[in-house]
Amino acid sequence: MDALRVDELVLTDTTGVWAVQSSSQTVYYVDLDVPALLRKVGPASSRGLADDTWVPLISVECGLRHDSGVIRVGDRHKYLYDFDAGADHYGWWIQRQVTAIERVQGEALAALPIRLGKRRHDGQ
Repeated sequence: MDALRVDELVLTDTTGVWAVQSSSQTVYYVDLDVPALLRKVGPASSRGLADDTWVPLISVECGLRHDSGVIRVGDRHKYLYDFDAGADHYGWWIQRQVTAIERVQGEALAALPIRLGKRRHDGQ
């Protein structure tokens, strides 16, 4: 099956894992089955506490339209995530302008770290 690309991703209406690409080489992955966030850092990007691992995704806010729960090509988004379940605060990242949103499946999905609540033999 060919990769599915969309211009808008309504988080409550969609399932699966999606790659959100931007004008940076850092790619944000959202797993809408859990929900969870994975930030794969590009070579020129700053590193953070929860990089390269899935963490619970709390919310997504849109910078241009000032709404939440939707990821759109052409907008910037603030991802709020829980990097420490025992703490009373969350982490956040603001992504550069989104250039593409694409479903992740097959070999590309298997190459990512194990998703929250999944086991390797479950096919990710």
